[in-house]
Amino acid sequence: MNGEVAQICNIALASRSALKTKNKISYIPSKYENKIEFLFTENYKAENVNEWYDYCIEKGLEDIKLLMPISVKDPNLLGFANTSQASLVCFFKNSLITYFTPNWQYKNNAWNIIYTEYKWENPPKEKPKFSDNTEDFKNILSRIASFADKIDFHNFANIFIEAFNILNGKSIENIKNNFFEQYFFELPEINKRLFYASNISDVFGGMGSWNDCPPFSASERGLENEYKNLSSELLTQIRLALLYSVNEW
Repeated sequence: MNGEVAQICNIALASRSALKTKNKISYIPSKYENKIEFLFTENYKAENVNEWYDYCIEKGLEDIKLLMPISVKDPNLLGFANTSQASLVCFFKNSLITYFTPNWQYKNNAWNIIYTEYKWENPPKEKPKFSDNTEDFKNILSRIASFADKIDFHNFANIFIEAFNILNGKSIENIKNNFFEQYFFELPEINKRLFYASNISDVFGGMGSWNDCPPFSASERGLENEYKNLSSELLTQIRLALLYSVNEW
């Protein structure tokens, strides 16, 4: 999972946890974050996640959701910053709904991230709801693992099989991910499995990723369309799994 998606998932999980427990937010910045700021529509700037959350509570925050598109036109762009198109959607009292979108800027060997708030004009009447996509996710993982073996990328096949096994009941008791483990105990079992399977199987990016050499190997075998179709479906199921696991608990 790339850092941009990982961070916004982490903020959403921290916010939802704080709302449920009515405690202060507990957000642990990653080592690649230099500065994170939030610009509100009221011309207020929060200097960190804690200030952002506190100000949202003052505004009457009642719920928060992670949203992102489930497909992208060009998966090759996923190795770059500002390509996830993910947002934090905030539901306030008095039917006010706003969303924050991030902008990542690299400086001095770390990242400065600015989230900007926008009012959601004419939102849907109901909050977004997401469904458990475990079976569809398992299906694409099985198919793309076989395809990866077919084009001699057994390392990727092993990754996809590992994600499949997690969804299929493999023990996750000893799985650790320092970025998210503070919320691990709070998530329902299926959310945990979908989240970690998404994290493992998100192999899209730049050099050394599923976007790098595998498409050339597939093209040499006349399997370019199969590669594209399987990759597109995998990304869709990864994002559906993230949307369910982060939002529905």
